[in-house]
Amino acid sequence: SQLWTEMVVDHTLIFSHKEGRDVGAWLDFAKCEHPIVCQLGGSDPATLAEAAKLVERWGYDEVNLNCGCPSDRVAGKGEFGASLMKRPESVRDCVHAMSRAVQIPVTVKTRLGVDDLDSADFTKRFVSTVAQGGC
Repeated sequence: SQLWTEMVVDHTLIFSHKEGRDVGAWLDFAKCEHPIVCQLGGSDPATLAEAAKLVERWGYDEVNLNCGCPSDRVAGKGEFGASLMKRPESVRDCVHAMSRAVQIPVTVKTRLGVDDLDSADFTKRFVSTVAQGGC
């Protein structure tokens, strides 16, 4: 079994870290919680890669790009969560950047579809495209 964090926005971690603020509020966990996965939200390959580095340095076992959250609060702001499924090439590029930045596994949390894109063919194409990024 694994423990997963709530989704943490990449910009939140990066901004806080650059401002010298403690990112422990988002990243702290107890040793007994391993294996532990940090879910990141975002859509920019460079900032997700930078956030993934912070996650890895914090001691996480895996970093996950959240493409599954259907919340309007998430999906409507900056293309986070499930809305990213509409852009599989962007997800692929994010995964590629994150995978190059860290040694821990990079995974993607997703749904079987989003909005009217919910066919088996869509899901197959999404997974195939994203896998090209290295996960």
